[in-house]
Amino acid sequence: MCRTKKSNTMLYDESASDTKTLIKIAAKKIFVKRGFAGTRLKEIADEAKIGRTALHYYFHSKENLFAEVLKDFFSAIGSRVTNYGDLDRPVVEIMKQFVGGYIESAVQTPEIDLFMLNEFNENPELMLMAKNSDDKDLPNYLMSAIEKACANGELKGSPEQIFISIMSMCMFPFAGMAAVKTFMKLSDEAYIELMMQRREYLLKFVETAFLP
Repeated sequence: MCRTKKSNTMLYDESASDTKTLIKIAAKKIFVKRGFAGTRLKEIADEAKIGRTALHYYFHSKENLFAEVLKDFFSAIGSRVTNYGDLDRPVVEIMKQFVGGYIESAVQTPEIDLFMLNEFNENPELMLMAKNSDDKDLPNYLMSAIEKACANGELKGSPEQIFISIMSMCMFPFAGMAAVKTFMKLSDEAYIELMMQRREYLLKFVETAFLP
């Protein structure tokens, strides 16, 4: 499980030593495991090996701590596609950049996708409040590129349907990781290898799937 262990390091920097960072590391582990509603601050304090007083000193409430964790996760997802560039490039190039960057990064942190999907369903207002206005907005970037391409005839079909198709093709194997591994009887290592194969499959797929 070499890559998933690497992903845990990316999310949870075990080398950290300052109290505030240790609290955030612990909070990420517990929130990802239990979600916002199912998490108690005592669990986070116990995981961080500190008292409740210290936790309240730094974050004051579960909502504040959750918001800090979400900011890190939004940044992690935003970093999945770097160097966005403008929308004047060929849309296939943009879609391939999105798909390749998304999956390559998601295999490092597969637990984020299910967590974020669940929390958007359960706590949409909290999620939107936690998102910084300057965060990279992958969905809007991709949607804008698709809309422009459909308008100028570079792509055929509904922009909304194309967008949903690409997002779901990228997200589902990670949000549904447990189901995929169970149904296909995959080990952790085999699952990661399959996801890297999927990256190559989708890169080829989007080259022609939505062309006129």
